[in-house]
Amino acid sequence: MALKLTRLQTFIITIQIRRGEDKRPGVWIHIESWFLLSTSVALLWGLSGIFAKSSTSKLGVARVAILITLVEGALYSAAFLVWREPHHITLYEGVIATASCVIGLSGYLCYFESILEGQVSIAGTISAGYPALTVVGAVLLLSESLAATQILGIALVILGVVAISYEPNPKSVNALNRRSLMFAVLAFFAWGIWSLSSKVAVDMVGPGNLFAFYVISSLTAPLMYAWFRSMRPAKGEPPIPTRSAWSLGTIALSLNVVGAFAYTYALDMGSASLVVSVSSAYPIVTALCAILFLKEKINLVQALAIVGVVGGLVAIGLSL
Repeated sequence: MALKLTRLQTFIITIQIRRGEDKRPGVWIHIESWFLLSTSVALLWGLSGIFAKSSTSKLGVARVAILITLVEGALYSAAFLVWREPHHITLYEGVIATASCVIGLSGYLCYFESILEGQVSIAGTISAGYPALTVVGAVLLLSESLAATQILGIALVILGVVAISYEPNPKSVNALNRRSLMFAVLAFFAWGIWSLSSKVAVDMVGPGNLFAFYVISSLTAPLMYAWFRSMRPAKGEPPIPTRSAWSLGTIALSLNVVGAFAYTYALDMGSASLVVSVSSAYPIVTALCAILFLKEKINLVQALAIVGVVGGLVAIGLSL
């Protein structure tokens, strides 16, 4: 049976072959495609959190939800048109894929709520610990077994999340208020469920076709947020945003979507364990940028906790 390659795979493999033809010492370079894509995921998602923090407080989550429909809906539609695959999708498979994407989007909305008032270096790291929940869910629901390094990784993530969210002085500049903590934890659970269900969805409908279901979830973002606010009205709306705030929000969402593209095809090209372990380093990028450019403050315990969470994610990924 002939090997079918996506356009992205063909492009990257072509680059590697051309580089490999040159055998002169010091010129030949071989870098695995999955590694290039995985490191780009860590960079893109890490930077996305910085732009999201800079724009969310000025836009408000309601406007971000509208922006998700406009930006992510358009980008995912384009990705589906380019990378769609001939595959018969049953009603059951469509429901699973749609539910997975909607759950992932709900986690994204919770993430925006968590960084609205809380520090992205802290709230972002808490929500980024979701692979630990995914592994536990795989054990309970898919009858998978845990390796010793996975148990260690889960423990590091849980301890790190607890440590990073704890601040004995609630008035401290690096303290996370209850509202931000609640939404960060909700994002943690939503993304954990999404990560587990998306593996099933990708196997069912294919990675290229899954982008169509992300289009559906993107279109429902304003409706989901409107329903949430009808249950829990907002205390106040932010002022009319500037053009730069809209631009920063657009950049944040675009970086997130491009990272999702890279992540999807990194998993398609390389080992899931290696891809997850490399791409899960994105909280370090967010935390460092938040400290350097947003002047966020964290204490030594929280700094060590961030490192512990990322280390735990790597330990989990290396054993998947």
